[in-house]
This record gives sequence, structure tokens and C-alpha cells, in this order.
Amino acid sequence: MTKSMQNSHRLIFATVLFLVPISQAAIDIYSPSLPNIMKNLQTTESNVQLTISLFLVALGLGQYLYGAISDNLGRKKTLFIGMFIFTVASYFSYKADNIYVLIISRFFQGLGSASIAVLSKAISVDLYEGVSLMKASAWIGLIWGVAPIIAPVIGGYLDALGGWRLCFLFLTVYGFIGCIFILFFIKETLNKYEPFSINGILRNSIIILRNKDFLGSTLIVSATNLGLFVFTLMAPFFIQVIAKKSQIYFSYLALVVGVIYILGAYVSNFAVKYFEGDKVIKLVSKVLLFFGIFVLIFSVLYPFSIILLMLISSLFAFSSGFLYPFLVSRMFAPFENKAGIVSANYGIISYAFSGLVTILLSYIKVKSVLEISIAYFIVSLITFLSSVFMFKIKIK
Repeated sequence: MTKSMQNSHRLIFATVLFLVPISQAAIDIYSPSLPNIMKNLQTTESNVQLTISLFLVALGLGQYLYGAISDNLGRKKTLFIGMFIFTVASYFSYKADNIYVLIISRFFQGLGSASIAVLSKAISVDLYEGVSLMKASAWIGLIWGVAPIIAPVIGGYLDALGGWRLCFLFLTVYGFIGCIFILFFIKETLNKYEPFSINGILRNSIIILRNKDFLGSTLIVSATNLGLFVFTLMAPFFIQVIAKKSQIYFSYLALVVGVIYILGAYVSNFAVKYFEGDKVIKLVSKVLLFFGIFVLIFSVLYPFSIILLMLISSLFAFSSGFLYPFLVSRMFAPFENKAGIVSANYGIISYAFSGLVTILLSYIKVKSVLEISIAYFIVSLITFLSSVFMFKIKIK
């Protein structure tokens, strides 16, 4: 590889890294503003929570869509289309004068942001191989993990400075700069275009979905991630409305939960060397169910305990980061040459599943820690049943 080609690859990858935080930051940056959005738009708690739930559904659907068309249309065009949709939707979110405009705009925001979630991996594979690809993937994983930690803190200060609309103005500007960077700094990385075949995509998807290792692993990842979304959806109302704390206070609690997620992922790097994956998955799913019941009982005794809320939220965050490498390894193992379509199916199931469950959870009105504990118990039960499905139920 010539030096000019190396420099070109670095510039393309640097642009990808700039875009990577978008899909995660767009979920968490305005979480401290949820109670203020409810008041300002004169709507209900559940309607405001729908702006997150439908974003997640669209993020899942979009990943499947972009994964399918990028091999045919090319990486650059597909990524630009996605970022353009994200930017326009962010602007409409910023200007929304009622909750229904905001909900629809957030759906399209999720649909647009899905492009970078899929294409960051695809472009990395186009550019690098071997050790270089592993290093590139590590950088993407690091930034993807840090984004939801920092985003609520930025959002909390933006809300305190000028209200909830500033969060969406920030995302609009971010998306617009991203579109400019794509146009000027990204060259097409796809060397071989593949014909678009719906039948082929569906055929491979059916094969993948019939594999219980893939389906079980995906459901467990989805469930443990739901623990993070429960905090994003419900904790702002308890912390800010019930406990009367500020959006800045909430944003730092979210920062703690995010750091604990990263800690779980860090500890997992050592655990994978010494512990059998199946035993770890079974044990953690049982521990989560036990603590789901434990916190449910204690939330009746201490319904306004922020410590209790942080205990169960931190446990789920740690478990999500800790289990992820074990589950991804099991998920991809049966499909050595189908990583792209496996990723697409994982994306649509994981985020669409999370989105649909959070829609149901949004109808639980937060009055104390008890309601949040009920949501965590449901999530712990889904995790446990998914583990039982993966290890004990046979699919012919």
C-alpha cells in the first residue's frame, strides 16, 4: 500500500470515527430533558418515552435496510443518504411544536442514524484486514461505548443553558457537518458491487433465525441492553420530578451507569480467557433474576431510594458490558462467511425488540422506584428465559 493510499484510508476512517457516536448519542443526549419536554409540549410521560422507543425500532429496521443496500449502492452514497435523513429529522425535532411531530421526527432520526451503525463496520472491513482491522474495530467499539456516557452530561448542560431544543439543534449541526465530511473526505471503499437480491437476503435470514445460538444470544443482548434503556426512559422522571433533583444531577448519575458499563466490558476482556462462556451466561442470567426479585421487594420498603435505583441500574449496566463478548462470539460462530447478514439480523432484532418492549414499559407511570423495579424485573425475567431457551430448548 502506497503512502498516499494509507493517508486516504486514515482520512476515511477518521471521518467514520467522527460519525460513530451519532446513533448512541441521539438516544441519550436528551434523556435529562424528558420531564421538561413533557411540560413544554403539554403531553404525557408515555408519549415522551415513545420518542425513544420508536427511535430504537427505526434504528433496528434501518440497520437491516442499509446492510442490504450498501453492497449494491455503495458505502458513500448509502452513508450520505442516512446522514441526510438524520440531519433533516434532527432539525424537525428541534422545531417540533407538538409531541406527535417530535415522535415522527425521532423515528426518522433513528432510521437515518442506523446507516453509521452498519457502515462503520462495513467500511472498516473494506479498508483493513488482519491486525489492522482488529485495531480499527477496537477504536469503533471504544467510541461507540463512550458516546452514551458523555451524551447525557452534554445534554444536561444544554438543557440547563437553553432548554431541550438545544439538544436537537446540537444533533442537527453534528449531522450537517457529518454530511459535509462524507462528501469531501470519504471515497467509495466498495470494490465489488453485489446485485440486490431480496430472495437471497430473506433465505439467509431464515437460516440465521432458525439457529438457537444466534437467536438466544441476540435476545439476551437485547434484554441486558433493555436495562440501560429502562434507566434512560424512566429514571429522569423519578430523579427530576419525584426526587426534585436537577437535570445536571441526573446526567451525572447517567455518567456513573455508563462508566460501570465500560467497566463490565473491561473485566470481560480478562474473564473470556479463564471462564467457559456457557457457564458465565447461565450464572449472570440467574443473578440478574435474583436481584430483579430482590430490588422489587426492597422498592416496596424504600420506594424513594436513589441508592436502590442506582444499585439495580449499575448491575444491569455491568452485566450488559460483561456478557457482550461471550454472546457475540456464540452468535457469529455458526456463520463464518455471513458476518454482514448476521449483523443486519442482529441489529433489527436487538433494537426493534428493545423498542417494542420499551413502548410497553412507557405505559408504566413512574411514581417511585417501585415502577422502575417492576420494569427491571420484567427485563431480568426476559434475560433468564432467553438463557433457558438457548441452552435447553431444541430446535429441529
